[in-house]
Amino acid sequence: MKKQSTTIASIVILIIIAIFALLNTATVVVNLFGARVKTPLVLLIFICLLIGAMTIYLLSFSSHLKTTKELKELQSSRISKDELKRYQKKINQLQKENSQLKQQIKQQDSQKAASPVK
Repeated sequence: MKKQSTTIASIVILIIIAIFALLNTATVVVNLFGARVKTPLVLLIFICLLIGAMTIYLLSFSSHLKTTKELKELQSSRISKDELKRYQKKINQLQKENSQLKQQIKQQDSQKAASPVK
């Protein structure tokens, strides 16, 4: 849905720019790096529009490349199901060991409390 609304908005903006350009058909003098060029205003508007569109495309393309690279890195760092099962077994073993150690500590504390203090 987002892509469709972006496409529709782009088409509307292009139509507005085309109408604006066609209403401005006068010839203008452009100073470009010391050279004076006479060109129709409509052509100048379209050239500026094209330069802006190319700039936006290049910036979004570099962003797309970064995102693709990050996605590939994340996918390569994923663990397999077998590895996940091994980690889960290890976690369960450590939890059992932890509970056993807690029981041992409680028993030692209760023995210390029961033994007479000298």
